[in-house]
Amino acid sequence: MSHRTTTTTSPLRRLGVAAAAATLGGLAVMGGAGPAAAGSNGQQIAFHDSRGNIYSVKIKGTNQNGQYVEACFNTNNTDNYLSGWWWKGPVNITGYTAGECTYGATIAYIGEVTIPTQYSGDYFPVSG
Repeated sequence: MSHRTTTTTSPLRRLGVAAAAATLGGLAVMGGAGPAAAGSNGQQIAFHDSRGNIYSVKIKGTNQNGQYVEACFNTNNTDNYLSGWWWKGPVNITGYTAGECTYGATIAYIGEVTIPTQYSGDYFPVSG
């Protein structure tokens, strides 16, 4: 046996709910800048380990908000998608032969790469 409940809503109530939803949506947009959308204000990096011995990379440079930041990423694969960080402009990348950007590990300076503000894909390719 099926129980079905039908609720009727007055046109005035529906209008009030729609207005509240529009207001909340507008406040969410005005509330502040969240993470940049890939491709529009900085890029995430797809790091390709062409040497075969880079197990972590340290990236230093400017993020999507124009702030100088540094981050270490483990790169256990040949192709590594370094998600959650958006970069733009010149960044310096240093590779390490150990994970966690371990101090004292062999360092392979990969160099400076210029990350474009806009790019067609979700990740900008960097090889080192």
